[in-house]
Amino acid sequence: MAAIGALDVARPRERRLFRQRKGFSDLRDAKILSRYRLDRQSIYRLVDLLRDDLQKPTRRSKSIPVLTQVLVSLRYLAKGDFLSEVADLHGISRSNACNIIAAFVEAVNLRIDNVKFPTGMALASVKQGFFQKCGIPNTIGAIDGTLILIIAPAANEAIYVCRKGFHAINVQAVVDNKARFIDIVSKWPGSTHDASAFDSCGLKVIVGYPRSTHSATLHLSNAGE
Repeated sequence: MAAIGALDVARPRERRLFRQRKGFSDLRDAKILSRYRLDRQSIYRLVDLLRDDLQKPTRRSKSIPVLTQVLVSLRYLAKGDFLSEVADLHGISRSNACNIIAAFVEAVNLRIDNVKFPTGMALASVKQGFFQKCGIPNTIGAIDGTLILIIAPAANEAIYVCRKGFHAINVQAVVDNKARFIDIVSKWPGSTHDASAFDSCGLKVIVGYPRSTHSATLHLSNAGE
């Protein structure tokens, strides 16, 4: 007896559905600064700077705009949100968000080299700016350490536990009178004391530490705590 097989019936292709992406232009300036830690114009400049690295050719429709890629990355880096939440906020998938952030960090490392300690006339301008703002003479920077949360490493796990009880990197940063980063050291485990991190960095040579009569000043701050 011959077997009768079911006939294959071609199904109509399902229509692809895309999540609605949030309108950046509709956000207020204060909301943008709170959400991404950069103002509107700085974000647009970042988009222009990284466009060639982030704009990938594709045969598919609805490719993710460079602006959205920058916003996804800034949100993740600024707030430390879960990838799923960052993706949902910007109307993309979690896997896309993961790939975007990796590409963004690589592009920033390639294109941006703007953390530089001032010298010459630039250093004199920083001193003048601090004096006008704070009334403190001969100041070239404000320095502080901050703890950046990390996943517990497999090797030497104990030394990364900070005084607050979580695994972290102790990052030392210096800003100028306009709150722009001019020096960053991010290599110390969380258990490292701020004084030990400073004692091992090259800033002591720049500021003449231990202080001489002609040395400049790096003022300590608790802003990062």
